[in-house]
Amino acid sequence: MNEERYVDELKELIVDVARRCRNCNYCYTVCPLFESSRGFQVQGPSGILQAIRYAIRWGELEGKEKEVLREILYACTTCYSCVLKCKASGPGVPLLDGIEGGRRLLIELMIGPMPEQIKVLESLEQEGNPYDELASRRLDWLKELERERRLSYKLLPAEGVEVLLYVGCTPSYNEGVQRVACSVVRLLEEIGASYGILSEEKCCGSPAKRMGEEGLFEDLCNENLESFKECGIQTIITISPHCYNTFVNEYPKAINEFKIQHYTELFAELIERGALVPKSRIEKVVTYHDPCYLGKRNGVYDAPRKILGSIAGVGFVEMRRNRDNSLCCGGGGGRMWIETEEINRLSETRVREALDVGAQIVAVACPWCYIQLKDAVKTTGNEGKIEVRDVAELLAETI
Repeated sequence: MNEERYVDELKELIVDVARRCRNCNYCYTVCPLFESSRGFQVQGPSGILQAIRYAIRWGELEGKEKEVLREILYACTTCYSCVLKCKASGPGVPLLDGIEGGRRLLIELMIGPMPEQIKVLESLEQEGNPYDELASRRLDWLKELERERRLSYKLLPAEGVEVLLYVGCTPSYNEGVQRVACSVVRLLEEIGASYGILSEEKCCGSPAKRMGEEGLFEDLCNENLESFKECGIQTIITISPHCYNTFVNEYPKAINEFKIQHYTELFAELIERGALVPKSRIEKVVTYHDPCYLGKRNGVYDAPRKILGSIAGVGFVEMRRNRDNSLCCGGGGGRMWIETEEINRLSETRVREALDVGAQIVAVACPWCYIQLKDAVKTTGNEGKIEVRDVAELLAETI
């Protein structure tokens, strides 16, 4: 597509979405950014949208205010709360379409992304992950697990494998989250699954999409789809809700030939059928933090709770804000790689909410929530009072 035409189309998209906004500001009441940054000069969802609209209208995309506009647009966590609120209150304006369209526009005009995110995009293009890690080290975590036990997985592409475990970048490279990947593998081994792992897995493209680098996202889409088709698999299991959401909602229609499941959906189904039975007890008070990209964006609320409810000894409690009202951990929308000025860090607020209901464990089902909340336990001085565990870790512990 002609670049000038693409820029014009992005501007039309943004202006169209912004015109539909009534500026009622109900979205502010659920916006995690507005909550965490109250007191600073901050825009809520409708404010972010109107900022890019007026920049287009007044020509400030080329003026001295462009860096301020960039900071406003890239502060959003893309949690989806504003979209749900707008649907509930009537207009149903797709606010995030306008905000993410604004990010794509800034990329095209070479204003975005944020300076810290440039290296992320370069790493995605060169190594297939956002962490500036070597592609050749992607399966190192699996080699460590193989030293402990014999595994039945196959490296894909390979014949006769029904299920692809799409590990994702963070579980592959982050030392803490690697334990989650190991737990998912142990559970797949327990049920005797015919599963495989890509020998040359690449990022799903979600970070590029969130930052507005559409061309790179499309390249990763096409490479992944080609790999999936070559494997001959029927089902794709993801560890990260961000990968899950990207495959289900943002890939071309060709992805529909595969069944896509988050691991919590698979294991909840198996537990319900009696094919996976937790054996030992966990005598702890546990609460569950709903990841935005699993819950608000895809409506997966019950599966993780069914898993936790199947574990004997668990005293399950809900935080005040749960399900579609859950508080974002603050790591989405590309914010894992930038520092955003906040009065109250969202992850720290969330840890305090878990403590308020007497939880000893806050269970998560997202690598980024895992990292954010783990760090918040330390920064709030609550080590020893509460711990962060992934649902897969807790379930694997009982097998």
